[in-house]
Amino acid sequence: MNAFFSRLPWLIAVLLIGTGAARRAVQPPVAVGEESVALFENRKAVVALPEGFQIATVKDPRGLVGVRIADRHERISLEVTFLPDAEERFSDGFARKEFMHEVYQEFLGGSVEQAMQFEELDPKVGRGTYCVFTDKNLVGKADLPPNEFLNVTTGVKAWPGVVALFTMFSNGTQSPEYRAAMTMLRDSVHERIGPLR
Repeated sequence: MNAFFSRLPWLIAVLLIGTGAARRAVQPPVAVGEESVALFENRKAVVALPEGFQIATVKDPRGLVGVRIADRHERISLEVTFLPDAEERFSDGFARKEFMHEVYQEFLGGSVEQAMQFEELDPKVGRGTYCVFTDKNLVGKADLPPNEFLNVTTGVKAWPGVVALFTMFSNGTQSPEYRAAMTMLRDSVHERIGPLR
Protein backbone atom coordinates (compact mmCIF):
# COMPACT_ATOMS: atom_id res chain seq x y z
CA MET A 1 0.00 0.00 0.00
CA ASN A 2 1.52 3.35 -0.96
CA ALA A 3 1.93 6.27 1.44
CA PHE A 4 -1.05 8.16 0.05
CA PHE A 5 -3.57 5.48 0.82
CA SER A 6 -2.12 4.87 4.28
CA ARG A 7 -2.83 8.54 5.04
CA LEU A 8 -6.33 8.41 3.51
CA PRO A 9 -8.20 8.02 6.84
CA TRP A 10 -6.54 11.22 8.10
CA LEU A 11 -7.64 13.13 5.00
CA ILE A 12 -11.19 11.81 5.35
CA ALA A 13 -11.27 12.93 8.98
CA VAL A 14 -10.01 16.36 7.96
CA LEU A 15 -12.78 16.65 5.41
CA LEU A 16 -15.60 15.44 7.59
CA ILE A 17 -14.56 17.34 10.71
CA GLY A 18 -13.45 20.39 8.79
CA THR A 19 -16.77 21.16 7.15
CA GLY A 20 -18.59 21.52 10.48
CA ALA A 21 -15.79 23.26 12.34
CA ALA A 22 -15.14 25.68 9.51
CA ARG A 23 -18.48 27.34 10.11
CA ARG A 24 -17.18 28.83 13.37
CA ALA A 25 -14.91 31.50 11.91
CA VAL A 26 -16.66 33.10 8.94
CA GLN A 27 -15.78 36.41 7.36
CA PRO A 28 -18.64 38.49 5.95
CA PRO A 29 -19.65 37.73 2.36
CA VAL A 30 -17.99 39.69 -0.44
CA ALA A 31 -19.90 40.88 -3.49
CA VAL A 32 -19.09 40.11 -7.15
CA GLY A 33 -15.51 40.27 -8.36
CA GLU A 34 -12.24 38.51 -7.93
CA GLU A 35 -11.43 37.35 -4.41
CA SER A 36 -7.98 36.36 -3.19
CA VAL A 37 -8.00 33.61 -0.54
CA ALA A 38 -4.93 33.22 1.70
CA LEU A 39 -4.17 29.51 1.95
CA PHE A 40 -0.94 28.48 3.70
CA GLU A 41 2.80 29.13 3.30
CA ASN A 42 2.04 32.57 1.75
CA ARG A 43 0.08 30.95 -1.06
CA LYS A 44 -3.14 32.50 -2.37
CA ALA A 45 -5.95 31.16 -4.51
CA VAL A 46 -7.94 33.41 -6.81
CA VAL A 47 -11.71 32.97 -7.04
CA ALA A 48 -13.49 34.86 -9.85
CA LEU A 49 -17.08 35.21 -8.65
CA PRO A 50 -19.86 35.19 -11.22
CA GLU A 51 -22.36 38.02 -11.07
CA GLY A 52 -24.90 37.50 -8.30
CA PHE A 53 -22.63 35.25 -6.20
CA GLN A 54 -21.22 35.88 -2.74
CA ILE A 55 -18.23 34.36 -0.98
CA ALA A 56 -17.28 33.90 2.66
CA THR A 57 -13.87 32.70 3.79
CA VAL A 58 -13.90 30.11 6.56
CA LYS A 59 -11.11 28.83 8.77
CA ASP A 60 -11.40 26.00 11.26
CA PRO A 61 -9.54 25.80 14.59
CA ARG A 62 -6.76 23.72 13.00
CA GLY A 63 -6.11 26.41 10.42
CA LEU A 64 -7.73 24.74 7.41
CA VAL A 65 -8.96 27.39 5.00
CA GLY A 66 -12.02 27.17 2.84
CA VAL A 67 -14.68 29.24 1.16
CA ARG A 68 -18.44 29.09 0.99
CA ILE A 69 -20.00 30.42 -2.20
CA ALA A 70 -23.67 30.85 -3.04
CA ASP A 71 -25.78 32.77 -5.52
CA ARG A 72 -28.04 35.46 -4.12
CA HIS A 73 -31.12 33.23 -4.42
CA GLU A 74 -29.31 30.29 -2.80
CA ARG A 75 -29.99 28.00 -5.74
CA ILE A 76 -26.50 26.60 -5.30
CA SER A 77 -24.34 26.21 -2.22
CA LEU A 78 -20.65 25.47 -2.78
CA GLU A 79 -17.98 24.69 -0.19
CA VAL A 80 -14.31 24.43 -1.11
CA THR A 81 -11.59 23.33 1.35
CA PHE A 82 -7.92 23.85 0.52
CA LEU A 83 -5.23 21.43 1.73
CA PRO A 84 -1.50 21.21 1.11
CA ASP A 85 -0.41 18.53 -1.35
CA ALA A 86 3.38 18.84 -1.31
CA GLU A 87 3.83 15.39 -2.82
CA GLU A 88 1.29 16.17 -5.55
CA ARG A 89 -0.64 12.97 -4.98
CA PHE A 90 -3.79 14.44 -6.47
CA SER A 91 -2.21 15.29 -9.82
CA ASP A 92 -2.89 11.65 -10.70
CA GLY A 93 -6.40 10.88 -11.97
CA PHE A 94 -6.52 7.46 -10.36
CA ALA A 95 -5.60 8.93 -6.95
CA ARG A 96 -8.35 11.58 -7.26
CA LYS A 97 -10.97 8.95 -8.14
CA GLU A 98 -9.83 6.58 -5.40
CA PHE A 99 -9.99 9.41 -2.86
CA MET A 100 -13.46 10.47 -4.01
CA HIS A 101 -14.65 6.87 -3.87
CA GLU A 102 -13.59 6.69 -0.21
CA VAL A 103 -14.71 10.14 0.91
CA TYR A 104 -18.02 10.68 -0.88
CA GLN A 105 -19.68 7.33 -0.11
CA GLU A 106 -22.29 9.12 2.01
CA PHE A 107 -23.94 10.45 -1.17
CA LEU A 108 -23.91 7.17 -3.07
CA GLY A 109 -26.43 5.07 -1.13
CA GLY A 110 -29.34 7.48 -1.52
CA SER A 111 -28.54 8.43 -5.09
CA VAL A 112 -30.32 7.59 -8.32
CA GLU A 113 -26.94 6.79 -9.91
CA GLN A 114 -25.88 4.09 -7.39
CA ALA A 115 -22.36 4.38 -8.83
CA MET A 116 -19.83 7.16 -9.16
CA GLN A 117 -19.72 8.47 -12.69
CA PHE A 118 -16.45 10.40 -12.78
CA GLU A 119 -16.03 13.38 -15.09
CA GLU A 120 -12.86 15.35 -15.72
CA LEU A 121 -13.15 19.00 -14.72
CA ASP A 122 -10.58 20.14 -17.34
CA PRO A 123 -9.54 23.26 -15.42
CA LYS A 124 -7.35 26.01 -16.86
CA VAL A 125 -4.79 25.33 -14.12
CA GLY A 126 -4.08 21.89 -12.68
CA ARG A 127 -6.23 18.79 -12.88
CA GLY A 128 -9.67 17.94 -11.54
CA THR A 129 -12.30 15.24 -11.28
CA TYR A 130 -15.93 15.43 -10.15
CA CYS A 131 -19.11 13.42 -10.04
CA VAL A 132 -22.79 14.28 -9.60
CA PHE A 133 -25.29 12.51 -7.35
CA THR A 134 -29.08 12.85 -7.57
CA ASP A 135 -31.11 12.32 -4.39
CA LYS A 136 -33.63 9.60 -5.28
CA ASN A 137 -35.98 10.77 -2.50
CA LEU A 138 -36.34 14.21 -4.10
CA VAL A 139 -36.73 13.23 -7.76
CA GLY A 140 -40.02 14.48 -9.18
CA LYS A 141 -40.88 16.70 -6.20
CA ALA A 142 -42.01 20.19 -7.19
CA ASP A 143 -41.45 21.75 -3.77
CA LEU A 144 -38.30 20.66 -2.00
CA PRO A 145 -37.96 20.91 1.77
CA PRO A 146 -35.90 23.88 3.03
CA ASN A 147 -32.13 23.37 2.83
CA GLU A 148 -32.48 20.20 0.75
CA PHE A 149 -31.12 19.92 -2.76
CA LEU A 150 -31.76 17.49 -5.60
CA ASN A 151 -28.10 17.22 -6.65
CA VAL A 152 -24.69 17.23 -5.05
CA THR A 153 -21.56 17.66 -7.16
CA THR A 154 -18.38 16.56 -5.42
CA GLY A 155 -14.84 16.85 -6.66
CA VAL A 156 -11.14 17.33 -6.31
CA LYS A 157 -9.09 20.00 -8.06
CA ALA A 158 -5.31 19.95 -7.73
CA TRP A 159 -2.42 22.09 -8.84
CA PRO A 160 1.23 21.93 -7.71
CA GLY A 161 1.30 21.84 -3.90
CA VAL A 162 -2.43 22.37 -3.32
CA VAL A 163 -5.62 20.34 -3.47
CA ALA A 164 -9.10 21.88 -3.36
CA LEU A 165 -11.95 19.59 -2.30
CA PHE A 166 -15.38 20.85 -3.31
CA THR A 167 -19.00 19.98 -2.63
CA MET A 168 -21.80 21.83 -4.42
CA PHE A 169 -25.50 21.41 -3.65
CA SER A 170 -27.96 22.41 -6.38
CA ASN A 171 -31.43 21.77 -7.72
CA GLY A 172 -30.45 20.58 -11.16
CA THR A 173 -27.31 20.72 -13.24
CA GLN A 174 -28.52 22.86 -16.15
CA SER A 175 -29.41 26.12 -14.41
CA PRO A 176 -27.44 29.29 -15.20
CA GLU A 177 -26.23 29.35 -11.57
CA TYR A 178 -24.92 25.78 -11.72
CA ARG A 179 -23.16 26.37 -15.04
CA ALA A 180 -21.63 29.61 -13.71
CA ALA A 181 -20.33 27.82 -10.61
CA MET A 182 -18.79 25.02 -12.69
CA THR A 183 -17.16 27.58 -14.99
CA MET A 184 -15.79 29.35 -11.92
CA LEU A 185 -14.29 26.05 -10.67
CA ARG A 186 -12.68 25.44 -14.07
CA ASP A 187 -11.44 28.96 -14.79
CA SER A 188 -10.45 30.13 -11.30
CA VAL A 189 -10.10 28.64 -7.79
CA HIS A 190 -6.35 28.30 -8.28
CA GLU A 191 -3.21 30.33 -7.82
CA ARG A 192 -2.54 33.08 -10.30
CA ILE A 193 0.11 32.13 -12.83
CA GLY A 194 2.63 34.89 -13.46
CA PRO A 195 4.70 35.42 -16.60
CA LEU A 196 7.80 33.27 -17.00
CA ARG A 197 11.09 35.10 -16.54
